[in-house]
Amino acid sequence: MPADARTDDKPGFLRRLGRRYHHVRHNHRLGFVLRYVTITVGVLVTAAGIVAIPYPGPGWAIVFLGLLILSQELEWAARLRHWIMYRLNRLYSKYIDGNLLAQVVLGIATCAIVIATLWLTGALALAGGWVGLDWPWLNSPLLS
Repeated sequence: MPADARTDDKPGFLRRLGRRYHHVRHNHRLGFVLRYVTITVGVLVTAAGIVAIPYPGPGWAIVFLGLLILSQELEWAARLRHWIMYRLNRLYSKYIDGNLLAQVVLGIATCAIVIATLWLTGALALAGGWVGLDWPWLNSPLLS
């Protein structure tokens, strides 16, 4: 038996986990609870990802992870995940890939969002206090 044929017989960890989830969800008497837990976790992860999108880091990856969790129970979540990925890939390849001006503007916008958030949450005043800067404009208008 060739080595490739043997690896096809053994499903990967994620495939085994998915089969186990499906089995428990549909065959256990409390499987309906798993449905609501999965939907709740998926909504929370997706919401965290949406909040994290404008910041440096894996915001979109978190959104896709949340939609992947939701797609275990909700068909529309799988369709939405595929639609968003298609649109983002098309947007990136059409406007951003190879366009230095668009990349610079996107970088500046990201920095502006991060600095504005740090200012609004009072983190700039806190960091300024650490280095001895007590400038009034560093204070958050929301926390004054």
